Amino acid sequence: MFSLVQTVAVLSLASRFAFAINFPFESIQLTEADVAGNPDIAFGKLPASGNGKKCKTFPGDDNWPSAERWSAFNSSLGGALVRGIPPAAACYQGPYYDEARCAVVRARQGSSRFASDDPTIPFGQWQLDNPCPVPADSAAPVYTCNFTSLPQYVVNATTAKHIQLAVNFARNNNIRLTIKNTGHDFLGRNTGGGALQVWVHPLKYFETIPSVQDGHYSGRAAKIGAGIMTYELFNEMAKSNFTVGVAGGATVSAIGGWMQGGGFSILTSRFGLMADQVLSVEIVTADGKFVHAAPDENEDLFWAIRGGGPSNYGIVTSAVIKIRDPISISSTTLNWQTSPGTSASPQVSNETFWKGVNAYFSHLVRITDAKGIGWNYIRTVPPTATTPRTFTFIGQITLNNFSAADAKAFAAPLIADLNKVGFNLSNPEPSWFPTYAQQGFRPNPDEGVSNGRFGSRLFPRKNFIDPTSKEFLAAMTAIRSFVEDGGYMWHSVDYTPTLETAGYPGRTNAVNPHLRNAIMHSTGFDFASYGPETTAAEKIASHARLNEYLNKLRAATPGSGAYMNEADPDEPNFQESFYGSNYEKLARFKKKTDPWHVFHAVTAVGSDEWEVEGTQGLTTQQGRLCRV
Repeated sequence: MFSLVQTVAVLSLASRFAFAINFPFESIQLTEADVAGNPDIAFGKLPASGNGKKCKTFPGDDNWPSAERWSAFNSSLGGALVRGIPPAAACYQGPYYDEARCAVVRARQGSSRFASDDPTIPFGQWQLDNPCPVPADSAAPVYTCNFTSLPQYVVNATTAKHIQLAVNFARNNNIRLTIKNTGHDFLGRNTGGGALQVWVHPLKYFETIPSVQDGHYSGRAAKIGAGIMTYELFNEMAKSNFTVGVAGGATVSAIGGWMQGGGFSILTSRFGLMADQVLSVEIVTADGKFVHAAPDENEDLFWAIRGGGPSNYGIVTSAVIKIRDPISISSTTLNWQTSPGTSASPQVSNETFWKGVNAYFSHLVRITDAKGIGWNYIRTVPPTATTPRTFTFIGQITLNNFSAADAKAFAAPLIADLNKVGFNLSNPEPSWFPTYAQQGFRPNPDEGVSNGRFGSRLFPRKNFIDPTSKEFLAAMTAIRSFVEDGGYMWHSVDYTPTLETAGYPGRTNAVNPHLRNAIMHSTGFDFASYGPETTAAEKIASHARLNEYLNKLRAATPGSGAYMNEADPDEPNFQESFYGSNYEKLARFKKKTDPWHVFHAVTAVGSDEWEVEGTQGLTTQQGRLCRV
């Protein structure tokens, strides 16, 4: 990773001004002299009222910039402009055909690292209506590769100036702007047809700050570039002997959309969300300015960017975050199933299976009060002509700052409750790691990508306080119906990111209040295909069926919402569900600072005033973006 070298001594002075010291790439900024006489890249002027145009300029429009203007823009970028050509274009006859390259794409298309390292493609191709499917074999493709449905150009950002130029060019030419970091996004917020895309993945900079004193926080910190991913941050933790909560996915960016939507980890019940750890940010705003935001500077922006949703208010280049001393991690695994099992995952009857599920969730309050988290999947295999439907539960209790012996003792009451309802379990030995960095280390930090859909729901703590209450029983009934009647896979991560846990300055950020009151983030996965082989009508019907069962989860949690980073882009009343009581304030701030609507993403603040044309009723992003 990059080192600040000369600036680290200044940073260690623990002054508030230290937070505004930039990485060298951030010191390369766009100036008024750079844009003089060039309206394509001029800064925006606030206050403004927008441009009044109904639609964003789309490829093929008369006012789409000419090849000469794109070339001039590339010159201003120093050659950092990339054509938005998807890797799978190598599999189609034409100027990009390359049989060897196609074979690589076919082999690696399911890799998160492959998607992260490409400047154009998102993880989920359904979000662009599968614009360039990878052929299954070397035979001629049965689909087409539609470049227009993807971002047209990408700025490979390696300086703050690159990002400023991209924002200005998109705004001044009324072109849709999208932001890609690693590509992790389940809603399609990081892509769009006909867009100019900013790729911040290369911004991999990191430095620890030995001591800071800022308001009510005194301790260690780190300055982190936007491109740093989970596995890279684990490596830094091991090297510099610190702890900070990171995403469960190895290739998720630490301060991109994950942080801007909240950002939970296995340490959330103890330390809060990643949005709660941020002490300051550097960011390019809609007018093209590069600004510093902190508790005492650009306070509204600092409030909004921490939890108020990604792709809304600007492009973050780096942040200063709180870090803490190493902490131990223990994990106790509990599995059972209705099909033939093992001693580690015993077979039980259907009714005993669901009694065990209830017993597990009756301990959530105790787990999170101990600053731990629950984690689990409930999977099902459909019946056949000769076998009944089967169910599998895979669960863990993850605790921090517990010895292995204490972690085993903590699990004992749950084991006893499971045995009371018909299990025959012994208390398993927990996995124990002296540091979070060791627990999170992955020798091969690669994961799969998905082209499916799902929905989510936040279950409030009140649902789990009393396992005999109607609230608890309603939650359990809805979960069971989702799996047993719907035939879907269900998953939850169970944590408590309360305001008390958030601390300073996390208590004053834009995190969804529904998330603050939650004890469970539940996710339900569709089993239907949303790939190119299905029609729009089939996709709509599949989602309608999924939503029927998601509504049962919503009905069991009245007044709650959903976690915006892992959710359905068709979430009903997303303004309330994703943002809660913060939405109106965020909307006012958005209109004041981005009247041009430079930053747009599905379900982002103000996105309800826009629609994507030509999607055949799907919530996809391949078409022209227009005002409603």
